[in-house]
Amino acid sequence: MINLFISYSHEDERHLNQLRTFLSDRNCPNIRIWDDGKIEPGAEWDAEIKNRLDEAHIVLLLITQTFLNSRYINNVELNTALENLDKKKTRVVPIFVKDCFLEPYPQITRLQGLPDNKRFLSTLGDAADREYVQIVKKINEIAGEMLTDLQIRKSIDQQDEQSRAAKDIEMLSDNRKVFLSIPDSLSGREKRKEFLYVVMGRKQYENWPYEIVPGIKDWEAIEKLPETERSDRMLKLIKECAFAIHIMMTADELDEGFDLLQYNLAITHEKQAAFFSNILWLPNPLVSQELDEKLLMHPTVLGNNFETIFRIIEDKNAEKEARIKAMRHDFAPHKKVYMFYDFEKDHNSMLRIKLKNMMETDKRILINFSIPGIPFEKDRAEAQESEGICLYYGQSNPEWFVIRQSMLIDAKGNQQKILCIDDPDIDLKYDRDVSKNAFNHIIKGKDRIDFELEGFINGLFAPK
Repeated sequence: MINLFISYSHEDERHLNQLRTFLSDRNCPNIRIWDDGKIEPGAEWDAEIKNRLDEAHIVLLLITQTFLNSRYINNVELNTALENLDKKKTRVVPIFVKDCFLEPYPQITRLQGLPDNKRFLSTLGDAADREYVQIVKKINEIAGEMLTDLQIRKSIDQQDEQSRAAKDIEMLSDNRKVFLSIPDSLSGREKRKEFLYVVMGRKQYENWPYEIVPGIKDWEAIEKLPETERSDRMLKLIKECAFAIHIMMTADELDEGFDLLQYNLAITHEKQAAFFSNILWLPNPLVSQELDEKLLMHPTVLGNNFETIFRIIEDKNAEKEARIKAMRHDFAPHKKVYMFYDFEKDHNSMLRIKLKNMMETDKRILINFSIPGIPFEKDRAEAQESEGICLYYGQSNPEWFVIRQSMLIDAKGNQQKILCIDDPDIDLKYDRDVSKNAFNHIIKGKDRIDFELEGFINGLFAPK
């Protein structure tokens, strides 16, 4: 379970209660929610608050002027939460409740808060409920990420059957290193030095986050090693990186010598690693005409276009992040199911609630559903982030179904599980057959949900 601490001013208790209406145990099955209203009579409240803060994985700050004016909140709750944030023990999330003067609090304004648009909840009237729903969804996502991190760490510590994948995730997540080959030729080494100067400028003025290896000291140490040990040291450096850039001044540069050794080590590692990418840099573009086609299958930079090198690294890093995200799914504490519902048509809200409640009886499942007026791209993003999709086929707007249908076809390619709740009477009326869409699971009529939903749920947790 994830421990969540709510920090608020007692003068804002009405807003705390409004938040707790949505942020309930039922809506947040993986979160243990605490505020000082749970302190037992006779307990030492100061010690209790400090203990709960120290145990918290997530701290919510209900931001109002009375919150900011509170001496105890500033000296104890806010100060402790931010200290734990700096130690990477806690996630701190401001909830913007009432308009207030935040300029003296850069430590709060630097944090991403909720609502995302930074509109204060008290100014939204009835529309605030929609923002509270989004807040709950986001907090559940954060809790899911943290539980996934804990499961990955547990797998590594226990050396279970998933520990290798867990180690790969941990290594890749922290990996911001780029291996830059050390050419045999003097011209190649000059080109390497030229690139390093550009990198220094990027790091200084643009906070470029990557580290180039080997550094000067690494290389000096490697040169002093016997031939047999040099290979092991180079392989160790390569394994610490996510990418390798091989500088090729001539077409025969990889035929022998240290250039060939570095390239072969990197190619071997690429075949074995969870993620690794080799990149060729040809300062002389004409060299590409003389190269073997197999070499040109790598991403290749022609000429002295350093911007292209930086862009390829960013593109490859995006691939790496996507790979990490896919690997983390296997450690997730719950499976997400996204429900498509057209609230303005004939979709049965009681059926939606029944499905949600039945699936969330299994604490490993978290339900999200489309809301009125949600943009299609956001709908698509929500569906793509979920392991399962649920669609109710009624008499709704045909255009609404056509658009979602295209999304479901994409989902099948992503191996997501798709549940269709069908209505036989409507099928008969419109001479419609939804089985041709090849959904994973079709339940013919809402009366059969009690008997047939289990197959869909089991499919969510089946090995891929």
